[in-house]
Amino acid sequence: MRISNSMLTSGSIYDMQRSLQRYILIQSQLSSGRRINTPSDDPIGTQRDLTYRAELDKNEQYRKNIDQALNWTQSYDSILSDLKDLVSNAKEIAIAMSNGVYDAVAREGAANEVESIYERLLQLANSEQEGKFIFSGYRTSTRALNASANGVVYAGDLGRTEFQIGSASRMTVNLTGQEVFLKRLSTLGEHADLNVGITGSTLLTDLHNGQGVDLTTGTFTITDLNLGIVSTIDVSGATDINDVLAAINTQLAVDGITNIQAQIGAEKNNLLLRTSQNGLISNVTSLDNLNNGNGIDLTPGKIIVTDGAGINVTVDFAGSATVGDIITAFNTQLVTQGVNGVAMQINAAGTGLEIIDSNAIPLGLTIKETDETENTASSLGILGGINPVLVGRDLEPMVDFKVEETTGTTAADLGILGEFTSDFVGEDIDPLLLATANIADLSAGNGFNLGRIVIWQGDDSRIIDLSNSAIVTVQDILDAINGTGLDITASINADGRGIQVVNDDPSRSLTIEDESSGRTTKDLGIFGSSDMMGSMLVLINALRNDDQEGTGLLLQNLDDSIQNLLSSRAVVGARGVSLENTHSRLLDLETSFMKLLSEVEDADITQLVMDLAAQENNYQASLMASARIIQTTLLDFLE
Repeated sequence: MRISNSMLTSGSIYDMQRSLQRYILIQSQLSSGRRINTPSDDPIGTQRDLTYRAELDKNEQYRKNIDQALNWTQSYDSILSDLKDLVSNAKEIAIAMSNGVYDAVAREGAANEVESIYERLLQLANSEQEGKFIFSGYRTSTRALNASANGVVYAGDLGRTEFQIGSASRMTVNLTGQEVFLKRLSTLGEHADLNVGITGSTLLTDLHNGQGVDLTTGTFTITDLNLGIVSTIDVSGATDINDVLAAINTQLAVDGITNIQAQIGAEKNNLLLRTSQNGLISNVTSLDNLNNGNGIDLTPGKIIVTDGAGINVTVDFAGSATVGDIITAFNTQLVTQGVNGVAMQINAAGTGLEIIDSNAIPLGLTIKETDETENTASSLGILGGINPVLVGRDLEPMVDFKVEETTGTTAADLGILGEFTSDFVGEDIDPLLLATANIADLSAGNGFNLGRIVIWQGDDSRIIDLSNSAIVTVQDILDAINGTGLDITASINADGRGIQVVNDDPSRSLTIEDESSGRTTKDLGIFGSSDMMGSMLVLINALRNDDQEGTGLLLQNLDDSIQNLLSSRAVVGARGVSLENTHSRLLDLETSFMKLLSEVEDADITQLVMDLAAQENNYQASLMASARIIQTTLLDFLE
């Protein structure tokens, strides 16, 4: 193949241009400091470069979102702190004003102060951030709380404001006015006890709030500790209180225990074991029970048996605990000292001691104290001569009974488990409050004098006259409350002891008070409010009405309000910490991506300087070589 001058010229020019391009590329990288200036410089590297830059852009947006979210959380934290301080101030006022030492001027001043606290709470509830009401959920253009004369209504919704803070992570940052200001802190009457009384027909299954009485075994014992008689009571077949009383009293009579009687207690919510003294003693009677519970002086516990001549015996009762111990000690020590035919026993009436000298010729003995300062013989009722019988005085033991289980918990369930030395007033056996119960049977059978009450739910109210003669049973009260048309539900509480009223509209405050100076709501256990804002309104009214009891009843709700605010602040604080941690993590991630980006697109300056010098030499050499190959002639300059 023939190589022409034209081919040599074209090849030289091509090589020279490539050398120049490499020189210009390196010069461009050196001036920009970047290895990739156009996609064609490194297509794969360019793709990685774009990926890293996209991640950096997303991280920057996440950090902007976090900064905005942090502004919200900081606002909530500050507001919640102010709210907690305000409610704490209201609580301090309530504590101070519930003790009755302040006059009307002071109470009015306190009411005005609480009212200003209430107004400040409303202002904070309607706080704005960047022109948005931050407690209104999604309805950020609407005020969160609207107040009427005696209630508050939440106008927002339950919308959650979220910020994207990661590729797969969103965080809720807002709080709603409903959960902060109107959260149900308690249910009015949820622990109320109307103390329904029992009657003979009260079913055992209704006792202990419907848990009933353990009749699996259904037996227990009643022991007369003075006589040592044990009576086993069987109530396994009983269905009501009358059956229990009959079973106890019948079995006691059969077993000879006549000085105890079971009946319904005066409190009308318990059983009573009424006792009476019969004066009887036995060998097992405790010395502590004698002399109406004053006992026997056993310090030093000695007596002298003497005939004034040769017989002079000191009887020591130390260590004796029962009447039997006294009799044994006396008889044993006389025989030991050689005095026969003289013995102590319980008298025929069973009320005291007697000493009998059965010798054919009585010994003419006398019982004396060991010292004029002692009274052992006197307290035993045996001071004097044995001629031939010394009949002691009545020792008048106080009653002493014990009720014990055989197995199971029958006695405990009936409220009569234990030992007693007088009338035994049983424990409250908590009969279940039934809707059919008469109001007259409440308050342990004393009933209630009911009056007019006022219920406010948000901006709506109702007055209920519970003094109406048609209201006779608990169900009548429930119907009267449930028939108001308000969004509330009255029912018997979970404890089965009282009435409760539930606010079924969480967007509205609920308050229940007496219309005037009555105490119907307090007697029924439904006085007050179930939320923070309602509690403030009730507190204002209580202070103005000098209702110290009502003021005191609100303290628990104020405590609960403070705890709710602290809990909300803890949630906000946790969100803030999480946001800051995420922000820090994103900064670390950005640094990592910047490093990766630098590795892909940044140029090695040292290497570029060396490459530039080499390419410059190559280009100069290319120029010189081309000049030798391409010889110019006069024709090159002619057109």
